[in-house]
Amino acid sequence: MLWLLGTFTVANFVGAPLEVFMPLLLKFNLASDWAARGFTFETAMALLGSVAGIGGVVGGVFISAWGGLRRKRVYGVVVSMIVAGLAQMVFGLSPRLYLTAAMNFLMPIMIPIMNAHSQTIWQTQTPRELQGRVFAVRRVIAQFTWPLSTALAGWLGGRFDPGRIIAVLGAVLVVFCIGQLFNPHLLRVEDKAWLDERAARIVAEQA
Repeated sequence: MLWLLGTFTVANFVGAPLEVFMPLLLKFNLASDWAARGFTFETAMALLGSVAGIGGVVGGVFISAWGGLRRKRVYGVVVSMIVAGLAQMVFGLSPRLYLTAAMNFLMPIMIPIMNAHSQTIWQTQTPRELQGRVFAVRRVIAQFTWPLSTALAGWLGGRFDPGRIIAVLGAVLVVFCIGQLFNPHLLRVEDKAWLDERAARIVAEQA
């Protein structure tokens, strides 16, 4: 469970700077393309924001209709994050407005998918009487990196190319999540019999 929580902590750290860098990306990296296509800065920004919102709705409808994985739900979390990280890399490096918009559509699609699988794991593995406290602590740990990353993004944005920073952060997420595909502790997060046996062994050793 700690590995699952840590994975979302990394994802939030990587994803938060997108809000800071998107206007900079439009102004400096994509200006020639959107100007050639007859966009203004405002309309190009509206395009990116609109497709992101539509992507989030599409992802929510998709996971609601599908219902998600019934077994090995952790793959629904990790693979979705890998797809989002790859899309973020293209988003940062793209010199084309429409390609950037396509990636900004794809990334939000992955969010409901990863969140639905994660939430199911947490609700399944956490006793009902502890869910309120556990989920509160979980939210604090998973999201404390968001303001930290946002503040860091403001500093980095004034010194480096915003697109490259976005791409590097996306690569960090991809590499981290690929590593988690080989993490036996994370992959067995839904194996309740194994977890109970391991917990009992730890209690016995401490007694």
